[in-house]
Amino acid sequence: MQQLLKDQRFPRAIALVEGLAQRLPNDVEVRQWQAITYQRWGRQLVAENQIDKARIYLKKALRTDPHNKSLWYEVERDFRRIEQNHLL
Repeated sequence: MQQLLKDQRFPRAIALVEGLAQRLPNDVEVRQWQAITYQRWGRQLVAENQIDKARIYLKKALRTDPHNKSLWYEVERDFRRIEQNHLL
C-alpha cells in the first residue's frame, strides 16, 4: 500500500484498499488507509486540474474517516488550493 502511494499509483492503491475494506469492514486501520488514499488521489487530481473529480475524492476521504483531525487539515488545505486556483 505504502509503495503504491509512494509511486503515485493511486487507482491501483484505491482498488487494493477498497478490496481490503470489503473483506475487513470494521478494521480501523484499513479505513484510515482508505481515507488517506482518497485524499492523496484527490490532491493529485487537484494538481492535474481535474477539480470536480478531486472534490469527489476529497469528500469521500472525509466520509471514510470523519474523526481523523490530521486528515481534515490536509483536505482543508486541498480545498483551499482548489479555491485559489479557481480564482486565478
